[in-house]
Amino acid sequence: MLTRTEGIVLKTQKYGEADLIVTYLTSDRGIIKTFAKSPRKTRSRFGSSLEPLTHAKISLWGKEQAHLPKITQSDIINSFHQIRECFQDFISISKLVEMLMALIPEGIINKKLFAFFLNILHTIKLSEQESKDALHLITRIRLLATIGYAPRLNGCGRCGREGLNFYPASGTILCNKCARPPVSAQSHFKISSNTIQFYTHSIEWPIHISNRLKPRQEVLTELSALLDKHLTHLLSRKFQSPEFKNLAKRL
Repeated sequence: MLTRTEGIVLKTQKYGEADLIVTYLTSDRGIIKTFAKSPRKTRSRFGSSLEPLTHAKISLWGKEQAHLPKITQSDIINSFHQIRECFQDFISISKLVEMLMALIPEGIINKKLFAFFLNILHTIKLSEQESKDALHLITRIRLLATIGYAPRLNGCGRCGREGLNFYPASGTILCNKCARPPVSAQSHFKISSNTIQFYTHSIEWPIHISNRLKPRQEVLTELSALLDKHLTHLLSRKFQSPEFKNLAKRL
């Protein structure tokens, strides 16, 4: 059976001498893995349409629930090559991709998520900011909020009181009263009210105007560390993207 859909390439994996396993985020089938026959043999438009982050209309051959439907056609809508060619942008998006693939099961249809991720790609592509540290952090926050895994920072997760101590194991801020033993023995760290304010605005403001937010560097550093700890606890492992970035800096 032949089906058509739109997809964004999340990941490619070599298979055999010339084939590829291509993972897509699609508009109407969620995250799926597909099989591409011989795209590595010759340089062609078909092969270029399978580059990471490429948004394309794709034709798939196989049963509806097939594990690896075959890609028979791929027409590029937007290559987003500008993101791949910018180291900082590509590392940031790679982290978002890793989050998606780790937190969203394959085959779960979510049109809102597809539209949101596509909007993120367009926003980063069009951004002319000299430094995009804030924008990249905001995209992580918004993605977590969209898929329901955002940490709670707008008050204690148990009683709603104000607090500044974040507990990764609980995914929330806890006030001193609610963080009594044995909870108080858990790893936690204190964050500033400025960090909480920036986090709140990051979720509430539309992504395309988020460049108006101008947080201090210490806020970005603090919130980035919080998100990394939050994600490490969620997945019981560290993300690969930050490690790749650190390695690249040493080369």
